[in-house]
Amino acid sequence: MIYPWQQTLWHNWQQLLEQRRLHHAILLLAAKGSGRGVLARQLSKTVLCQNSDSEACDVCHSCKLFEAESHPDFHVIKPEQDGKQIGVDAVRQCNRWATETSHLNGQRVILIEQADALGEAGANAILKTLEEPPAGCQFILTAQSLDRLLPTIVSRCNKWRLNPPDEKNVKSWVESQLHQSIFLESVRLNNGAPLATLAFIESGLDIRYGNLVKAFTEFVQPPHIGIYDVAAMCSADGIVTLQLLSYLLVDSLKWQQGATEYLVHQESLAAVEAIATTIPTALLLEQVRNINNLHRQLAKHTGLNIELLVVEWLTGFIGQ
Repeated sequence: MIYPWQQTLWHNWQQLLEQRRLHHAILLLAAKGSGRGVLARQLSKTVLCQNSDSEACDVCHSCKLFEAESHPDFHVIKPEQDGKQIGVDAVRQCNRWATETSHLNGQRVILIEQADALGEAGANAILKTLEEPPAGCQFILTAQSLDRLLPTIVSRCNKWRLNPPDEKNVKSWVESQLHQSIFLESVRLNNGAPLATLAFIESGLDIRYGNLVKAFTEFVQPPHIGIYDVAAMCSADGIVTLQLLSYLLVDSLKWQQGATEYLVHQESLAAVEAIATTIPTALLLEQVRNINNLHRQLAKHTGLNIELLVVEWLTGFIGQ
């Protein structure tokens, strides 16, 4: 299944498939929550299809094996968990897959998800294979951006960027899936990514975050009551809430500067204003830096006590 915002890019790939001009190493750049994995798998399935060059038929032996997640010529590597690098051993396994003979006398596809998680050693291990792949081997790499990819990897791939849809279209699409109205704020909190926005609401995180915004706004007002309640609410959903709170503080900074044309918290303007009029600009800036550093620290070291560290961060608002 291809999502509406992926159609243009998909049609471009189909044309290349029909003309047999698809590059042997495709690099798909797309935001998390945009469905990039779905698009990459659709391309993989189509490349492997035995009946069609440009659209998976869904009826051939290859397509049925693909749908059953048991295709012997389709291989995937990705980080074992978010925030971790793809190991060198997994990359070396890619090199072995690339040289194998097809089990179905067709193409072989190797999908590297979150290729921006390739460490330097892993990237170097795959370079030669990407540059001179064996016949009949298609590489597909996905990444969020070019920032963390080695230039040597990028230079060996054909780059495609999946542009995010307009936020109003995202809002309409999510509403059509849920059969209910949603806040534009939910779209902006998820950087305009449709599937991330959908999951945000389906999981109830939009409601829990709304409660957190209310509790946090009350806490930063003297006499600063409820610090442990706010910390518990932050830790309940993991580090994602820290990122969302950083957006709230940045919105408050924008409010102080009169830059209110584009605020993430479109439906929580009362909270933004209350924070902006209570906390000095210098402290807001410092606490934005601190919460972003805390987010990175917790993402890297997953065994740390989130609630305790959030309490420590929240004390920075007291007595200022």
